[in-house]
Amino acid sequence: MTNLDKSVEEEILAIVEKYQKEDTKLLNYLITDDEITFFSPIANGSEITAQDLQKVADILKGSFEGMEIVNQEYRFKFKCGL
Repeated sequence: MTNLDKSVEEEILAIVEKYQKEDTKLLNYLITDDEITFFSPIANGSEITAQDLQKVADILKGSFEGMEIVNQEYRFKFKCGL
């Protein structure tokens, strides 16, 4: 799996776009095996709430694994069941 389906991307973007300040809403992610990491620059927005992280996990049919800050960006990791 190299990319999520466009419909899944749109569902996730609808949840996370309210945390982004820029006019251009972006969904940056990396898929490795059964894990997906979403990247969000700290300067472009704010940390996503636990409730919205759970919504993303539900869309992915997986679970939220954790969040870290690396190189001035938030990194949100999920196990994916898609």
